[in-house]
Amino acid sequence: MTGQKPPHESRGDNGSDPPPDTGMGMTAVSYLIAGIIVWGGIGWLVDHYAGTEGIFAGIGAVLGVAGGVYLIVRRLGA
Repeated sequence: MTGQKPPHESRGDNGSDPPPDTGMGMTAVSYLIAGIIVWGGIGWLVDHYAGTEGIFAGIGAVLGVAGGVYLIVRRLGA
């Protein structure tokens, strides 16, 4: 059966739109990175005004990771 093409599989749409789950991995990574940056930055500001050296920045970064994981589980259902 040389020269025959396989049958065209219909996806039910016009084929120009990406699948609905495209980008979920990047969304999850961005939640984690944004949480670390935002809450670590808030912790750094607290450190700056309280006169401590990195304690609240570390706590903020850990809280940011926890918040990012929470958002991933809540919004993406992972």
